[in-house]
Amino acid sequence: MIPSATSNKATTASLKRHNETLLLREIYAHSAISRVRLAALTNLSRPSVTELTQNLIKRGLVVEVGPETQTDRVGKKATLLTFNKDIYQIVTATINDVVLTTALLDLRMEVLEQRSVPMNGATSMALVDALSDLIAEIVPKATRPLLGIAVGTPGVIDMRAGVIQLATYLEWVNVPLARILADRFKVPVCVGNDSNLAAIGESRFGTAQNVKDLVVLKVGSGIGVGILAGGHLVEGNAFAAGELGHTPFPTLNALCLCGRRGCLETAISGWSLKRRAQDIVRSHPASLLARLSDGADVTISNIRQALEAGDPQCTELVTSVATYLSQAIIIILHLLNPQMIVLTGSMVGLGDRFLNQVRQNVKAWAFPYMTEGVEIVANEQDERSILLGAGALLLERELGL
Repeated sequence: MIPSATSNKATTASLKRHNETLLLREIYAHSAISRVRLAALTNLSRPSVTELTQNLIKRGLVVEVGPETQTDRVGKKATLLTFNKDIYQIVTATINDVVLTTALLDLRMEVLEQRSVPMNGATSMALVDALSDLIAEIVPKATRPLLGIAVGTPGVIDMRAGVIQLATYLEWVNVPLARILADRFKVPVCVGNDSNLAAIGESRFGTAQNVKDLVVLKVGSGIGVGILAGGHLVEGNAFAAGELGHTPFPTLNALCLCGRRGCLETAISGWSLKRRAQDIVRSHPASLLARLSDGADVTISNIRQALEAGDPQCTELVTSVATYLSQAIIIILHLLNPQMIVLTGSMVGLGDRFLNQVRQNVKAWAFPYMTEGVEIVANEQDERSILLGAGALLLERELGL
């Protein structure tokens, strides 16, 4: 069948968009670059590069910044191009253990404004309203048009539809968060699992740049695993890849927030750690942990202080947490064989003594071949990774970056 003129036009337009995106990615990857270099990197002809970059300049995404200062070429120096990070701004938000955080970013992921508010136990639609109101506070701070809003949250999330299918701790089931926020703010909105976004953020802008096989293990209110395999995000058939927290462990039997017994979260999540710490305070009122908490809810900081002071009950508790976390990491190592594992979340706040115990356990218990060349690093600033990953997701959705 002879293709119609319409289909030919569509094919030509698609090819042009593809090549523009190809060029824009290379320009974004460099502080400044010439059209000659772009042609060499993309295998596009020089006339095509000239035409396409002119269009990117007209759209405001690219600017000329003057001639090359160092070159071996004789004759006229090539004009350098750079990505215009100020053509748009981005609003990102995260939902963490006890706080909501939102930030205003430029297109190079520099934080221009950031604020946090306590969740105060909000769940369900009250939490949606609190998140929306916090975003509404930072949107007016934008000095450029908004490219969009991106949110990172715990839960099983259909990233394409922006629907939170299940977030047990937040009491969310089939919440169309992207549509709710888009209706209010009239800009594109994308929503992603916080561990997945942390993996993207660490890979593109953080401690794991250029690491293609990466796992981010986030232990906070729950347990989430973000997985990059060959540089590609692994979401799974039902968007639930990495939901390690509700894996049953044979030696566990405590009741989980999901209603089942024996989930890993009952041993190493933030909520289970604090619950067990409160049990210590009740049963050992003279313990250092009880004195540090002084009648208030036990915090991660209290537990760390008691641990570092050698409190025996606290040491036993944290040793148990380190044991189960080590076993979870070994499963990840043996199953996925990553180059790097980044530990994030409130549990990192237990400090170096805890983290070193985890590393020692993994080295002692894992199959030795599987630990060769693998780094296990900790990043306590997990909100930043998620915020940057959320921004990266929006860049990809809206600009192909």
